[in-house]
Amino acid sequence: MITTTSDAPLLLRLAAPLAWRSDRAIAQKLMGFAATEQGSALDMLRAAEREADPRLRRLFFKHGRDEARHAMRFREAARRVDPRAVARASEAARAERQDLHERLGLMRFVAFVWLSERRAAKQFEVLAAHFARPAAAGSRAELARLFADIVKDERFHVSYSRAILDAWCADGREREVRRALRAVRVHGAWSAWRRAGRPFGTVLSGLVLGVVFVAAMPLFALVARLTRRPAAGWEPVRTELASLDDLRRQF
Repeated sequence: MITTTSDAPLLLRLAAPLAWRSDRAIAQKLMGFAATEQGSALDMLRAAEREADPRLRRLFFKHGRDEARHAMRFREAARRVDPRAVARASEAARAERQDLHERLGLMRFVAFVWLSERRAAKQFEVLAAHFARPAAAGSRAELARLFADIVKDERFHVSYSRAILDAWCADGREREVRRALRAVRVHGAWSAWRRAGRPFGTVLSGLVLGVVFVAAMPLFALVARLTRRPAAGWEPVRTELASLDDLRRQF
């Protein structure tokens, strides 16, 4: 039997007011969620195609349909908040299929589903509570209902994937299950580090190039000017042609 906690992360509750502070930020976040849900839908439907167990195939298919519906609802909500909203290039990449069922194998795939859906359920619970505050009105109350509805599906996804893992543990495969969970956590941490490093690298490269062009290039130009030597090659010779003999001796 695997153990877990159900408390919503404190960091999410503290970060929500800042991350969702304006219409533009809200629309952008919703478009990011839409892309993630779309990619998840494609992976779950692909898993349903590949899975031989009829029960798992039905569960994966239902999960894929839920994720596709979530993607559509997030995208529609984003455009109601800001009609010009589009997903960033890095977010749009999440909408593509990753073939996780094939790449990870069944056990790691189910472990990935359980961990990712549990994380999503906690996040959406926090956001539903955030937008349900009395200060949130109009479209914000609509977002509270949206996240509350989606949390119901996420809880089902957490429940069925947890039940599969528990069944494997009961069959004497607990060590394999724990190994799969550990591998997925390590891979998830590495992926999160890479995602966080992309914008950080963009900012850092801009700062480095700015320092090079503002500080180093003028200094380099000054040193080059002070140490410059005459260029090798032909030099023009000025002569005055005073007579016919001078014309005959031009070279």
